[in-house]
Amino acid sequence: MAVCPNCGNTTGEGAIFCDQCGARLPLPQSAAPEAPPAPAGGSVICPACGAGNVPGEAFCDFCGSPLEAPVPAVQEMPELEAVSREAELEAAPEPAAPPAEVALPTVEAPAPAAGPVCPACGAAVSADEAFCAACGASLALAPIPPEPVPEVEPPVEAAPVEPAPPPPPAAAPVCPACGAEIEAGDVFCSACGYALQAAPAPAVEAVPAAAGPAPAGPRLVVVTSGAEIPLPTGDEILVGREDPVSGIYPQVDLTPHGGEEGGVSRQHARIILEAGNYFVEDLDSTNFTFVNKQKLAPKTRQRVGDGDEIRFGRVAAVLITGS
Repeated sequence: MAVCPNCGNTTGEGAIFCDQCGARLPLPQSAAPEAPPAPAGGSVICPACGAGNVPGEAFCDFCGSPLEAPVPAVQEMPELEAVSREAELEAAPEPAAPPAEVALPTVEAPAPAAGPVCPACGAAVSADEAFCAACGASLALAPIPPEPVPEVEPPVEAAPVEPAPPPPPAAAPVCPACGAEIEAGDVFCSACGYALQAAPAPAVEAVPAAAGPAPAGPRLVVVTSGAEIPLPTGDEILVGREDPVSGIYPQVDLTPHGGEEGGVSRQHARIILEAGNYFVEDLDSTNFTFVNKQKLAPKTRQRVGDGDEIRFGRVAAVLITGS
C-alpha cells in the first residue's frame, strides 16, 4: 500500500496515481527501477529518486515527486563605453546660417490724378465720358443713397383688465303678502297662506242660462270663474275631489273648477252647519285650508259667515249663506 504525499490518502498496491486527488504516487524502493540516464543538455535531478529530468518539469517523470523550479541564469551585459557629451557635440555638424534677407524694392503709390476719376477703379476720366475706359463702370449715375429706416416705436403695453366683481348673492324670496321668507317652488306661504303661484284658470263649460231667476240658497262662488256651487242640505258637507278608484265622492267636487291643478286633496275639508252657523274644518290636507288668508290648523273648526273667502289649496271661493 502507498500513501499519497499530496493528500495522505492510502491507496492499493500497485497504484501509480492517487484515486483521491490524482497526484502521482512514489514507487516503493524495492520495485523502483534504476534511474534513467540524464538527458543531454543538462538535467534536473529529482531529490527523491535521483533521476534526471528535463529542465522545466514540475514533477519527476520517474517518481512523481515535485521538482525545484530552476533559477534562470542572469546573463551579463557587456559594458558600453561611455561617450562624453562633449564628444557628441563636437561630432555634430554646425547648423547652417540663416539666409540673408532679400530687400524688396519699394513701390511708390501713384499720385492721384488731377481732374475727375472713376469711382470704381480710380482711373482718370474725362468730364464728358459716360463709362470708364479702364473698368467700364458707369460715370453718369450717382450712387443711390440708402433709404432711411423708419424708427419703430415700442409697443404700448395694454393696461391690465381687472376681473369683474362677482354678482351679489340673490336675495331670498319673500312672501308678497306678509314678507316672510319662502323657498322657491312653494305654492303657499307657510306663515300667512298666501297663494304664491296662481292656479291656471279652469276650463268652465258654458252653461245655458235657465229660464227664470236662479235658485237662492247657501252656495260657494269660485273667485276665478264666478261659477256657483250650491251647498247640499245636511249638517256636514265634504269638499274635495271625486276619485272613483278610491270610492271617494265628496258633496262639493272641485275637480271641474281647477281642483286637481290647484292642489285640492280628495278629502280636503268639510263645512259644518250647526245651530244655524257655518264652520270649516281642514281634514289634514296637503296644501291646507285658508279662511280670509289665514291658514287653519288641521282638525280645528273655524267659524265662517256670509262673504268670507275660503281657499281650498289654490282654489278660492266665497261663501254665500243667503239670497
